[in-house]
Amino acid sequence: MVANKEQLIRQARAEFKKQFKSEPKLLTLTPGRINIIGEHTDYNDGLAMPTAIDRWICGAVCESPDKSFTIYSLNYNDKVVITPQGAKNFKEIWKQLVIATVHVISARYNINAGVSMVFGGNIPIGCGLSSSSALVISIAQSICHLFNIQMEGLQLARLCQKIENKALGTAGGLLDQYGIILSKKGQFMVIDFQNDSIEYIPAILNDSTWIVVNSQVPRELSESAYLQRVKECKEGLKILKKESGISSFRDIDQPMLELLKNKSDVLYKRLCHVVTENQRVLDMKDQLQKGLAEEVGAILNESHKSLRSLYEVSCEEIDYMIEMSEGVDGWHGGRIIGGGFGGCSLHLIADNMVEKYREYISKSFGKKYGASPDIIGVQFPGGLSCTV
Repeated sequence: MVANKEQLIRQARAEFKKQFKSEPKLLTLTPGRINIIGEHTDYNDGLAMPTAIDRWICGAVCESPDKSFTIYSLNYNDKVVITPQGAKNFKEIWKQLVIATVHVISARYNINAGVSMVFGGNIPIGCGLSSSSALVISIAQSICHLFNIQMEGLQLARLCQKIENKALGTAGGLLDQYGIILSKKGQFMVIDFQNDSIEYIPAILNDSTWIVVNSQVPRELSESAYLQRVKECKEGLKILKKESGISSFRDIDQPMLELLKNKSDVLYKRLCHVVTENQRVLDMKDQLQKGLAEEVGAILNESHKSLRSLYEVSCEEIDYMIEMSEGVDGWHGGRIIGGGFGGCSLHLIADNMVEKYREYISKSFGKKYGASPDIIGVQFPGGLSCTV
C-alpha cells in the first residue's frame, strides 16, 4: 500500500526524531509531475503541458549543531554526510544529486551552518514521473526555507535544472522543474519555452480519469539516447538555419522538413516530431477547454505514434500496452511519457471503466511479460508547499 501525503509527513517526522533526537523545524512537500502533451520539446524552444501530481517527496529539516549536512533517505534506508571538508564519491544517483544540491546552494548563498534532514517519498523512481528533479528541488527548497533564502519560482527552477544536469551529465530542459514548482491546483500549464510564458487552463474533463501505468520496464537506454536526441535536433536546426535562414525550431515549416528529409532521414524524423508535437499542444489546449475527452485521447494517440516512429523513444512493452488498450471500451487514448525507453504511459479513461481497464491491462500485460504494471490514478494538487 502506497503511503499518502499525511502518512509521508508522519513518517518523515518520526524518522527525523529517531535519527536526530529532536523535532524538525519545518516540513516541505515536493510533488512529482506528468506531462499531458509536449514531449521532448522543452529543450527545443517548444510547447508543453505539464502539471504536478499527488505523489510527493516529504522533507523534514532543521539546523544542525555542527557545520555538517546529514541527509537521510527513508526510501533507501541510508544517509549522506557532507562535512566542510567535502563528501565521498558515491555511485548511487540519489547521493550524487544530494551532494551536488548541497554544494551549489551552500556556495551560492554562503551557508556556513549545518543541516539535518530526512526525506521520503511515494514517487515511483526512475520511470518518467520526475523523481530525480523532485529530489533536487526538495533538498534545495528545504535549505532555502530553513535559512530564509528568498528565491522566486523561475529562479529556483533554473538553478535546480543546472544542478541536476551537472550531477547526472544530462542536458534536460526545464519541463520537470517548471511542472513541479509552478503548478497550480486543478490546472494544467501551457508553457512556451521560447519565451518562458506560462498559461494555466482547467484540468477538468467530466466523466474521465487520468491514469499513469508504470510498465516496470527500466529505462536503461534513456540517458545516452536522450543526449543523442538532443544532439540530433541541434544538428537538424543547424542545417535548416544554413539552408533557410531561420533562427529557431519554431520557425520550421513543412517545406523545410522536406528539405531536411533529402539530407538526413533521422534528422527529419526528429524535427518532424518536434514540429508536430508543438501543434498537438495547441490542439490539446483547445480540446481540453471544450471538454472533449475523445478528441483529447486522439491527440494522445497521435503523440505516441510520433514518439514511437519519429522520435523513436518508445519500447515494445508500452507499444503493446497502447495497442491492447485500443480495444477497451471507455479508453480514450494514451502515450508513453518522460524520456522514454521504458517507464510510464499516460491514459485517459472513462470514469465508469477505470476498474475494468485496470483488470484488463494487468491481466493482458502480466500474461505476456510476466510482470504486473503499477496502475496509478492521478490528481493535480499544485506545486511546492511548506509547513512549520
